[in-house]
Amino acid sequence: MTRLTRKQAKEIIETHLAQHPNATTPELGKVLGVSKQRAHILLKLVGIASTTLTNREEEILHHMATGETNREIAEGLNIAERTVKNEVTVILAKLNATNRTHAVTTALQRGLISLDKVELTKTASK
Repeated sequence: MTRLTRKQAKEIIETHLAQHPNATTPELGKVLGVSKQRAHILLKLVGIASTTLTNREEEILHHMATGETNREIAEGLNIAERTVKNEVTVILAKLNATNRTHAVTTALQRGLISLDKVELTKTASK
């Protein structure tokens, strides 16, 4: 596939979102012919940031809030560590966070996660 300019990507994204307003980042990635991570980056570059976290991203964010490493999260969810790393990258981008701690703090401030749920999750896993 040929490389898209920002203008072309924006036109494709806007057209698709007009027809499918609830399209997810992975769906937009398929339309653009890029990965979910690249699609999210393109959304940010063209000024159409998707800030809605998927259920999986919220689940990983809860694990991040308990201080788990990517390896621990991967083992707990029975997925590849690389998958967790990719999801963390998308979470950071969606929350406009510079690191994991910033992402968790932002999520707490926005009400995406609560300390009660995080503490219950951590206690239950022991």
